[in-house]
Amino acid sequence: MKSSRFTSIIIITSAAFILCAAIYLLFIYKTDYLKIFVVYYKPAPLIKTEIFEPIQAGRAVAETPSRKGTFTSEEISWLNNNMIGDDTNENISELNRYFSELTALYWIWKNTNSPFVGMFHYRRFLSINDNARYPMLQFPSMRFRHLGINHLKGFADKFLHELELEKKYILPWFATHDILVSEPIKVTPYEQYKQEHVISDLNLALDIIKQKYPFMYNSAVKTLHDDFGFYPTNMFITRREILDNYASWLFSILLPLYNRLKDELKQRNTEQKLAFAYLAERLFTVYLRYEQEYHGLRIKEFPFALASDFFNPPPGAPFIILKTPQWQDIFIDQKNGNICSFNNSYRNCGKFRFLPQNRLEVTWDNGGKSFFFHTSDNIFELEK
Repeated sequence: MKSSRFTSIIIITSAAFILCAAIYLLFIYKTDYLKIFVVYYKPAPLIKTEIFEPIQAGRAVAETPSRKGTFTSEEISWLNNNMIGDDTNENISELNRYFSELTALYWIWKNTNSPFVGMFHYRRFLSINDNARYPMLQFPSMRFRHLGINHLKGFADKFLHELELEKKYILPWFATHDILVSEPIKVTPYEQYKQEHVISDLNLALDIIKQKYPFMYNSAVKTLHDDFGFYPTNMFITRREILDNYASWLFSILLPLYNRLKDELKQRNTEQKLAFAYLAERLFTVYLRYEQEYHGLRIKEFPFALASDFFNPPPGAPFIILKTPQWQDIFIDQKNGNICSFNNSYRNCGKFRFLPQNRLEVTWDNGGKSFFFHTSDNIFELEK
């Protein structure tokens, strides 16, 4: 009798466990358990699957000029018909000319509830598969997979599968990690920002952190002056509660800063008006590094994949390609023997001169010399 009763308990318990597991799996795989929003600014190959949701950033101001130019009525119609916009319910869509993809981030934060959530760009993605067949380009400060823009046309399942951008590959990472992000660009964030943008903006953001989050201030200063670098592109996949906490913190800094700078911003060029998107990349790093150090946030870094024709030099521009065992880069031939990297002009520039036997000498602006030998066409390889 006891044996029979024990067997019944085992059967009932096992059946309950199987039922719960089935319900759990059904919940994960048949609902919006994971949703990655893909930010668009203009018409481009549409990326839309079970987990990818395209969203237009700045729909409220889509008919006004942007750094992408002024869109035609046909282009605006295509965006309206193929994706959601960031201009419904609670939103800051009208600030897009200053906040760029952050207006989409704000909308995602305020108007969605998927337990796992992410944000990519229409031609930038995390490469979850470190062995993907697409070429990895290596530069002194970063690496990423390069895809021609044609890879996006039709956005074949093959492409998604190759980068492991499917639910079955993404969700298991959260057994051991809390957030998936791009690998950092290995520059000193503060110094690089000073070279590329308006450094007083970053100083003011630090002042707000000091006022509102004094316990984070020293960590923020340390992170911005550290050679760890910063997480680029404002891309991530994470748990809902982490997004909520981060977005609440981020916009509590950026929105007051916008109110302080909005009159000055109108006088800036198109690129520097986008200050808040650039600030967010640095502040994202400040936040994650603080949470990692003090609250054990588990961060997983991946190279990102870039789909574009970015590496073709401007038509008619003379150029050379320099290759080393670690990286390859295109350098635009400028006047007076100067060259600058087409992709990292703030970092890689120098004077060049041709030597006998098809050799090339480069004296870099940041010190040191390199010697290259000619291999084919415009390509030179580093001498050993």
